[in-house]
Amino acid sequence: MKRREGSPPPSHGSTNYTDVDILRQVSHCYEVFPGGNALLVSIRQPEQMTVSEGSPPLLSRRELLGMSVLWFALNFQFAALLPIVVPAQILLLVTPGTAGSPQQALVLGGLAALGAITAVILQPLVGALSDRTVSRLGRRRPYIIAGGVLMLIGLTLLAASHMIVPYIIGLFLVVVANTVSGTAYQGLVPDKVPAKQRGVASGYMGLMTILGTVGSLAVASTLMGQSGAGGHSSVAGAFHGAALFYALAAGVLVCSVLLTLAAVREVPHHLHLPHHHHNSHPHTPACAGAGARPLLRQRLAHMWIAPWRHADFTWVFLTRGFVMLGLALFMTYIEYYFARVQHIPNFIQATAFNAIMALLGAVCSTLVLGIISDRTRRVPIVFVSTTCMAVAALTFVVAPGRLPLWPLGILFGLGYGAYMSVDVALAVDALPSRSDAGKDLGLWNTASTLQSVIAPLLGSIVIFVAGRLGVIALGYRTIFGLATAFLLLGAIFILKVRETRRLEKNPVAQEVA
Repeated sequence: MKRREGSPPPSHGSTNYTDVDILRQVSHCYEVFPGGNALLVSIRQPEQMTVSEGSPPLLSRRELLGMSVLWFALNFQFAALLPIVVPAQILLLVTPGTAGSPQQALVLGGLAALGAITAVILQPLVGALSDRTVSRLGRRRPYIIAGGVLMLIGLTLLAASHMIVPYIIGLFLVVVANTVSGTAYQGLVPDKVPAKQRGVASGYMGLMTILGTVGSLAVASTLMGQSGAGGHSSVAGAFHGAALFYALAAGVLVCSVLLTLAAVREVPHHLHLPHHHHNSHPHTPACAGAGARPLLRQRLAHMWIAPWRHADFTWVFLTRGFVMLGLALFMTYIEYYFARVQHIPNFIQATAFNAIMALLGAVCSTLVLGIISDRTRRVPIVFVSTTCMAVAALTFVVAPGRLPLWPLGILFGLGYGAYMSVDVALAVDALPSRSDAGKDLGLWNTASTLQSVIAPLLGSIVIFVAGRLGVIALGYRTIFGLATAFLLLGAIFILKVRETRRLEKNPVAQEVA
C-alpha cells in the first residue's frame, strides 16, 4: 500500500508499513549515531521524519500568534524578577535599611548565578528528551505542561516567603520550570514553521517577548514602587506587592498554557517500526557492557561536541552570548545604578520607566524587521541593532545623569527589538540538524543563560572591589562600560556568519540581497 509523500508514516500498530519507511529509519539512525546497533538505541518519531524530509505547511497569522503566546507569559513572570522584584526583596531580606550595598549585590549575583547554572545544565537535556519523547500529546507539549505546573508551585513559594532560604528554593523552582517549558516550547519553531516564515515567526515571538516584558516591568514597578522609600509600612507594602505580582504572573501563565495547548497541534508520537522491532535482538552488542561505553561516548559526543563543528552555529552562539551578557549586566544593575550613581530617590520606578521606554521602542522594530529578514539577510540587522544598544549603554558611562532617559531608552529599545526580531530565525537557520532541533536549540539557548552566571558574578566582583576602595559609583559605571564592550563584541562576531545556504534555498531573499 503506497503512502502519500510528505504524510507521516503509520504508527507501530499499523500493518501498512512500507520497506521505504524502514530503510529511511535505518539510514537516519546510522547518520545520527554512527556505529553498529544504533537502531536499538534511538528510533526517530514521525514528526522528525517529516521535518527532515520536507518543509512544514505555511502557517496563518492566527497560528503564528498561537505558537507565540506562551512567550508572553514566560517573559511576563520572568522579565521583572532580576531588575525589579528580586532586588527589591533582597533589600528587605539582606542588610535591611541600605540600598545597593556590596552584600546585597553579592546575594543578587549568587542567586542569579545559581539559577543560570541550573538552566545551562537542563536546557540541552530537556531539548534532547523532547526530541525523543513518545507521547499522545506530542513531544513538546508534555514538557510545557509539566513546567507550567512546577512554575505555579515556585511562584506560590516566592509569594509566601519572608525568609531568605525558602525564597531561594522558590526562585530555584521557578528557574527550573521556566527552563523546562521554554526549552520544549522553542522546539516548536523548527518543527512547525517552514523556512520561508522563520523571520516572521521570530518577529511574532520577539513581539510577544517584548509585550510580556513591558507588562511585567509596568506591573512590577506599580506594585513595588513604594518599596524604595523605607520604613515599616514600606517593607509590608513591598512584600504585599511582590505577592500580588506572583499571583498575577501565575494567572497569566495558566491562560497562556491553555491557549498554547489549544492552538498548537502536535501529531501523537509513536514509534515508526512494527512492535516486534522495538524489542527485537535483546542480546545484541549494543546492550552488552563491551559495546555500551563506545555507544555512550558517541551519544555524548553527538550531544555536546558535534554541533560546534558547524561554524555558523558556533558564531551565532557566540554572538548571542556576548549580546546577552551585555544585556544582563545592563538590566541586573540598572536599579542600583540609579540609586548609587544618579541618586534618584525612587530608583525602582526610574528603572521601570527606562525599561518601558526601551521596550516601547522595541515594539516599533521587532515584527517589521522580522518580516523583512525573510526577504533579505539577517546578519546586517543584528550588526546594526547591537551597535545601537552599545551606543546607548556607553552613554551611561561617559555622561551619567546629563541626558534625559527617554531618548536613550528608545535608542536602546530600537536595537533590542531589531535583534529580537531575527534572533530565533537566525538560530534555526544555523541548526546543524533538524532532527535534533530541540537539543541544539537548548545548547544555543545556554548562550543566554551562561550570561546569567557570568554577569552577576562579574558585576559582584566589580562592586565588591569598588566597595573596598570606596568608589561604588565608579564600580557601577565600570559595569556599564563592560556591557558596552560585550555588545560591540557581539556585533563583530555576527559578521562571521555566512547566510549563503539560506539564500540559495530562498530565491526571493537571494534576489533582494
